[in-house]
Amino acid sequence: MRLVGSLTVAALLPVLYAQDGGAVEGIVVNAVTGVGIGGATVRLTFRQDHYETVTDGAGEFRISGIKPGDYVAIAEKATYSVPPSQAFRRAQVHIGSEKEPVRLRFELLPPATLRGRVFGIDGNPAVRAKVDVGGGQVKTTGDDGSFVFENLPPGSYTLVARPQASASASRVQDGVRTEILPTYFPSVLDLAAAQEIRLQSGADQSGYDIRLQAAPVYRVRGVVLDSSGKPSAKAVLGIVSKAAGGSARGFISVPYGPFGVTDGPLRTHDSLIEPAVTGSDGGFEFPSVPAGDWILRAESDTVHDEARQRDLMLYGGEEIHLGRDDIDDAQIQVLPSFDLSVSFELSDGSPAPENAGFQVAFLPEDAALPDVVSRRAEPNKPPRVENLQPGRYRIQARTLFDTPYYASRIMVGDAEATGQAAELSPASPPVRVILKPAPMLRGVVKEGEGSAVIVWPQSTAPGDFGKAIPCGAGGNFETRGLAPGDYYALAVDRYDPREMTTAAYLRGVISHASSVRLEEGASASLELSLR
Repeated sequence: MRLVGSLTVAALLPVLYAQDGGAVEGIVVNAVTGVGIGGATVRLTFRQDHYETVTDGAGEFRISGIKPGDYVAIAEKATYSVPPSQAFRRAQVHIGSEKEPVRLRFELLPPATLRGRVFGIDGNPAVRAKVDVGGGQVKTTGDDGSFVFENLPPGSYTLVARPQASASASRVQDGVRTEILPTYFPSVLDLAAAQEIRLQSGADQSGYDIRLQAAPVYRVRGVVLDSSGKPSAKAVLGIVSKAAGGSARGFISVPYGPFGVTDGPLRTHDSLIEPAVTGSDGGFEFPSVPAGDWILRAESDTVHDEARQRDLMLYGGEEIHLGRDDIDDAQIQVLPSFDLSVSFELSDGSPAPENAGFQVAFLPEDAALPDVVSRRAEPNKPPRVENLQPGRYRIQARTLFDTPYYASRIMVGDAEATGQAAELSPASPPVRVILKPAPMLRGVVKEGEGSAVIVWPQSTAPGDFGKAIPCGAGGNFETRGLAPGDYYALAVDRYDPREMTTAAYLRGVISHASSVRLEEGASASLELSLR
């Protein structure tokens, strides 16, 4: 039987032509060991037609009697995961009228195990402490303080341990109130100082011990008011560290295509402080908050806007600093959100063509504002970005796919907003995105079929736009939509957007990258070798 293609699960590869027009067979294997995975589900889907089977003990499968068509093929099994570089891609199989079946090979990453212990401030095991690895996965320590997370997908994790309630009771000494607080690995209270844990596929990693820490805590009291200045009952408040909750992330590649250079991996833990709800007098209290810079955020019941025929979110925020005394007079006013139109036009003032697909993001400069607001923008249907709060924003735009244009300027009405913050309110005029002809970048990676090319601005600063480009047959690649400027280009055999879009990673590989200058409306070419 002829091997037509070797596919990684969910890989986007050239369409494969089945040999008997009605059968697909193959194997699902452990990507680390190469051993077949029994009990994995294999699916073929084309419009309303759906075929499914389960692999045998050797990981092999066969599906026959398939109607002709172009099918999406996937394989999956609980606790196994897809390699990051193929997580958003799909294998396509063409079923025709030939006799021999298509043979497919799917690879899945095996889960990992993470072990450790939690100790109290006295050095003894912390019993019944809660250990959180993110994503809602929480374990309780045993009598020896130990915990085990099994079946974790490979990737980056941050551990945090919370003491049981009786162990975190307040202690007052010399007028200072202290408590045992949630503590990150390796025994630090600040999320910014937490150490990331990299789990490898199939690994059993141990030794991740945490010793709980105590620190001074303070009370935060205040009131939430509505837009008319009256107490707002049943408003929900959250309080998050400014360092952890106040920076915008920008665009993330999925996985190939445009990405925003980030200042570090995205943290997945929610706030470690329980939210508060206001009473009938609008009052709220957070009884125990550690020292530091914090952001108070409040959301209230929505109000109905008759003109727009929908409910509007009420939102407010305030930054506070704790370090010496309690705060008893915090005041937050929740205001209705507003919508803002976005239009697209060419530099000569003519409307943008329908194929100029862009996304626009509003990144708040004030950490107390909500996180990034972004919407897909279709030039033939000017978008209306909803639920913005009054404040200062940096506005960014990037292409959704390879397009002959790039966003050269961003205007708020007739005021310049390119590369600078703009004050936005319900009275703001529409945002205008001005488009110009984009450069073309093409090239080849030696022996690089199936590899990827990462292209990013030479400034290598958080917020810069880069692009990840898959290489096709012969290692050839091509892309448009990047703005003119000086770039680095790097060929890699594996692309992980969670790791390879950070400024730290990109700065670390500059010595292996090639330089290229892109000019407006012009073409540039590169010849690269795999790193």
